[in-house]
Amino acid sequence: MAERPEGNQPAAPAVIAGTAGASSRAWLLVSVVVLGALIAGAWWFLQDRDTWPRGEALGAAMTPLIEGRNPDQSLVARVIWDNYLEARANAARWSGLYWGMTFAAAVLSALAALVLKLETLIRNEGAKKDLAALLSVSAALLITVSTSGDFQRKWQANRIAAAELERTGYEFLEKDGADARSYLAGVGQTLLRRHMSIVGGSEPRKPPQEAGKAASQSK
Repeated sequence: MAERPEGNQPAAPAVIAGTAGASSRAWLLVSVVVLGALIAGAWWFLQDRDTWPRGEALGAAMTPLIEGRNPDQSLVARVIWDNYLEARANAARWSGLYWGMTFAAAVLSALAALVLKLETLIRNEGAKKDLAALLSVSAALLITVSTSGDFQRKWQANRIAAAELERTGYEFLEKDGADARSYLAGVGQTLLRRHMSIVGGSEPRKPPQEAGKAASQSK
């Protein structure tokens, strides 16, 4: 039997390398698409949260006072309602960011572990390691950004502030807006506690006049 000339032998290593390269490029594209889908889903979720119902009952009860002829009642009702809406909107955004990044990091971490276990879908060991590293780094970045930005603290601070403002609004309605301007101090304290919680403080600072009185009494 005549031997096959060397020039006619199939280039098996080249074919395998080309197949592996195509497979790695395909899975890199898939990973980019998955990551883009996660980002797009998180963005849509955050945008859609602004249309969710929140506090409509309080707003409907406040409307007659806001549109009323009493300037003090109208002013205070508007202050309570606007600050409540701001706090709830901030809480929704920070909550969406925090939990969205947390869930996305969990999914990416699970995919990174899964990729390393695949045998038939990804045969190239180098491609598997590269893809798993990409997914792991993406998950770590999401957790780092969420933690460094204190998204959980900001979400909780705004949610608590919204609850306090809602309680103040119903108390204002219960007393039919009597002595309206006395509620402004309570609103200011609620907003101050929110800011102190976000920046890491626990006790609000005393105004300069009260601090001076306390110092004179201690002497």
